[in-house]
Amino acid sequence: MHWDNGDETAGSSLAKAAEIFLTGTVGGSMDNYEIRPSQMELMNACSRKIEEGGTLMAEAGTGTGKTFAYLVPIIISGKKSIVSTKTINLQEQIITKDLSFLSGLKDFSYAIAKGRGNYLCLRRLNAFRSEDQEEAEECRNMVIWASETDAGDIEDLKAKNVRIWSRISSDPDACKGIQCSYYRRCFYFKARQKWERSQIIVANHSLVGINSALTGKSKILPEAEVLIIDEAHALDHVLSEVIGSTLSNRGFESILNKLLRIDERGIYKGLLSKSPNLFTAIESIRSEMRLFWTTVKNEFKGRDKYTVRGLFKYSETAAGLSEAIEALITDINTSVKGLFKEDEEVELIASIIKLKAFSEGLGEFVHGLDGYVRWIEIEKEKIVLRMLPVYPRDFVLNSIVPAYKSIILTSATLSVSGDFSFISNVIGLGEADKVTLPSPFDLRDQVTIEIKNGIDLKNEDGVEKLAGVILDEASKKDGGMLVLFTSREVMKKTWDICYEDLKVMDLNPMIQGEQPNKAMLRTMRESENSIIFGLDSFWEGVDVRGDSLKCLIITKLPFEVPTEPIVMARTEIIEREGGTPFYEYSLPRAVLKLKQGIGRLIRSKTDRGRIVICDDRIETKTYGHVFKKSLL
Repeated sequence: MHWDNGDETAGSSLAKAAEIFLTGTVGGSMDNYEIRPSQMELMNACSRKIEEGGTLMAEAGTGTGKTFAYLVPIIISGKKSIVSTKTINLQEQIITKDLSFLSGLKDFSYAIAKGRGNYLCLRRLNAFRSEDQEEAEECRNMVIWASETDAGDIEDLKAKNVRIWSRISSDPDACKGIQCSYYRRCFYFKARQKWERSQIIVANHSLVGINSALTGKSKILPEAEVLIIDEAHALDHVLSEVIGSTLSNRGFESILNKLLRIDERGIYKGLLSKSPNLFTAIESIRSEMRLFWTTVKNEFKGRDKYTVRGLFKYSETAAGLSEAIEALITDINTSVKGLFKEDEEVELIASIIKLKAFSEGLGEFVHGLDGYVRWIEIEKEKIVLRMLPVYPRDFVLNSIVPAYKSIILTSATLSVSGDFSFISNVIGLGEADKVTLPSPFDLRDQVTIEIKNGIDLKNEDGVEKLAGVILDEASKKDGGMLVLFTSREVMKKTWDICYEDLKVMDLNPMIQGEQPNKAMLRTMRESENSIIFGLDSFWEGVDVRGDSLKCLIITKLPFEVPTEPIVMARTEIIEREGGTPFYEYSLPRAVLKLKQGIGRLIRSKTDRGRIVICDDRIETKTYGHVFKKSLL
């Protein structure tokens, strides 16, 4: 049986071949397979872009089957392709679930690509010298694992939170490349070689961004004709992080500690522990940097984030520190470089490279860069200087788009009622072809929505009312619950009110931060009495079916905090250009976020559930109708 939607894309030879493979070969290998018109339409659109080139933005509702819709045409075309998604967990899902199944029906090659910090470095492991019993034990275990593992990927390691991992994992600054005696056995380069041989490489947005920022032979990923960006709604945030810079007190202290530190017995340790002529210079910089961080913290205390405009207030101090770091690098190069054993020399060079990068980053932060926003983040023990692009669109247009013949961006949330202008403006793809495909689920029949009035989370009374709603919904005991928050403080207060009562009901409440998200979701999938209190990361990527997730509570409409530096920078630009920041940025961003949250509830045709929204602005404000249109 063939699907014909009357669209010109159905006439393409690749579309016809993909359709035959999906409906015949794939459909014949699956129980209860049924043709989904939206999946066929998306596959046709993908086929045309893969065949003819260009850029496509495709919004596909939950249940469309978008992964097969882009994978099948790629496989049939035989073209080298990179599929990028947001997280390593989603990469693993595409590899183990989708590509593993499809490769049993047609012969093609595929591989997963991760950043090199995920791979064990055999040279660094064999050169590792432990400093205490715990490190020695970990090192012994890692040596055993190194002899057993095929991939050297930390994901395959049963033990988690390996303390010594940063000192034995692959590091571009501490890599000898082809000159390394371990090169032929190197897990990272074996992975790279597999990427070269494979038709389909499953990467993540961060790795694609890093790769696009590199040039020539320094690139990590192989050249490809097709780039698929799955979970494309998250692309702008990830790319901004990749392009931007982050300098922290902890990061700098870590670099210095690698060179020189004093242990609890007062003994000097580190690469330069046998170079007393450098002790004074290193400890002087350490003291000056600590004074700098303390001064910054005291100046901006009481504020979590402070946007820097114009010349940084402590520019002279920062410039002096940058010069002092450069002077230390010169001292190291002239007095001790070349006098170490080979492995120590490699690690020393890596530390020098990191010092150099920190010095240059400090210099850039002082003056800023056009199109970037700078701010200071202050936590209890951590101080960070951050500089990110206001928009990543120039990077997308100049560094990503020219590298591929065909680019397809897909997600369940790319438009506001069919209007893609928000996302396309942020990432600079206004000229891309666009298509919106509805969910095949009958959401109006499968979901009930209730809006609670009179809950204002700015006061204690509002938090108590919210807790009352949660306890009332939980008392129905008809399945699992996911409660989505926009504020950690409100989440914690609500949790403190609800926890004991939920336990008395013989329910299993869990709060984000007390255990890994993955473990919480696994517990929820295996039960029908779990309740998760979650923040940002639970608004997307959660796939729990059946009675394990029956109720979704939205505690507040997910508007971004208006004082966030990136948000302020973007809204100021819109104002300067004569626009309306709320309707052009804040509202569409919140609508897309809400759509992501709502999408957690219904994951199959048989799912049934209810959504409770504890924010009556959706009914009382003039913009409420925009949210309502996006609900189902």
